[in-house]
This record gives sequence, C-alpha cells and structure tokens, in this order.
Amino acid sequence: MTIDARGTTADSAGNAEVSAGQGRTARRIADIVVLLTPPLLFVVPVLLIRAGLIDDGFLFLNLASLLISALVASYAHMGWRARPHDGDLLSARTLTGRHTVDLARLTKVGRLEVPGQTRTDDRLILTDAHGVRLVLDKLAGSDEKVDVLVRRALLRRPPGAGVVVSDRAAERLDLRTELSRPHGRLKPGRTVREGLIGFVPLLALVVVAPVGFGLLIAGFLLTDVI
Repeated sequence: MTIDARGTTADSAGNAEVSAGQGRTARRIADIVVLLTPPLLFVVPVLLIRAGLIDDGFLFLNLASLLISALVASYAHMGWRARPHDGDLLSARTLTGRHTVDLARLTKVGRLEVPGQTRTDDRLILTDAHGVRLVLDKLAGSDEKVDVLVRRALLRRPPGAGVVVSDRAAERLDLRTELSRPHGRLKPGRTVREGLIGFVPLLALVVVAPVGFGLLIAGFLLTDVI
C-alpha cells in the first residue's frame, strides 16, 4: 500500500484509491431515499389516480413502502471485499459505490442480525466522524472477520471519546467489560435481548403491517375509491 501527498491510499493489488470520508455523499442520498420513499409512494399515486392517469391498484404500493425503506437502509451500506488500508482506513464495495470508514474516528458501532432458515446473517454497523457508514462481516479473500480491527481501534481511543457501542455489538467484540468502565472511551448504545433476535421479522411485521394498511386506506379515501 502507498500513500500519496494528498492523503489518499492505494493498495498494491491495483484497487481504487481510498480516502477518509469516501462514501459520505452516497450515505446522505440513501438516507434521503429511506425518508422519502413512504411519503412519495403515498402522495404520487394518489395525485395520479385523482388525475385519472393510473389505476387505483397502485395504492397497494403503500403496503411495501416501509419494507422498501428498510431494505434500502440495510443494503445501501452493506459492504463486501473489505480491505484494511494505511491510516486506520477500512474500505469496501457497496451497492452505492466504495465506502471507507476511519477506524480511528468511529463514533458508533452497532450490530445487524437477520435470522435465516439455516443461520443468522450477523454483521457490524460502523459509522465514523466523517458520516460514512459500512455494514460488514468478513475481510476480502478470507474467513477473517473485521472484529479484530474494530476492537483494536476502539481500545486505542482516548478516555472520553464516547464511541456509542450497542450491547449486541459489545457482546460480539467482547467489550462488555470495557463498556461498563467509567473512563468514557465507550458509551452504551441500544440494548436488545438475545432471545428477541429470532422474533425480529415478526416484530417488524407487527409494526409495518398496521402502518401499511393505514396508508392504503387513507389513499383509497383520498381518491374517493371507498
């Protein structure tokens, strides 16, 4: 790996140059899409139906609007082929381009666990001071996880750094003892009991379904269908 005079890093394998803050704009765009998808899928069909341009069947998009937002929020930052670089940088490809987090300036560490039929998809959610977010599990070309790099970076932070670490992330990184110490290097984040992980899809359905049906009914009322 080499570092040029501008502070960008290029690895010897010929990969693209990486730099701190890379992917910040893509994250902002993804966040905007997440926020605007439900209202747009509600308002636009209502207006077009009232104008007689489309069929009222498009109102059923409201049933999936929150799910679409959740998928964008998760997969827009999900990385693969993650590689460490000089200067405590960790870079990976994502659906929205290359993202690079500065491990020395992490502000928040979470954990994404999605139960499956055979195994749970288990990844760390890394957010740094530049506003870049990456959802990662393994490093490129091996079964080695990013955990060692993240844990080492967190333990190097000075007292009072206040990096927010969720309880589940602390469990994966073996940092629960460190999290409880009063030096302020790490701060407790959200706490989710392990027994609830398997019920996440059901709990999500309980929240999403009423909202989706509420938007659907509101759409029908506004278009005078019912």
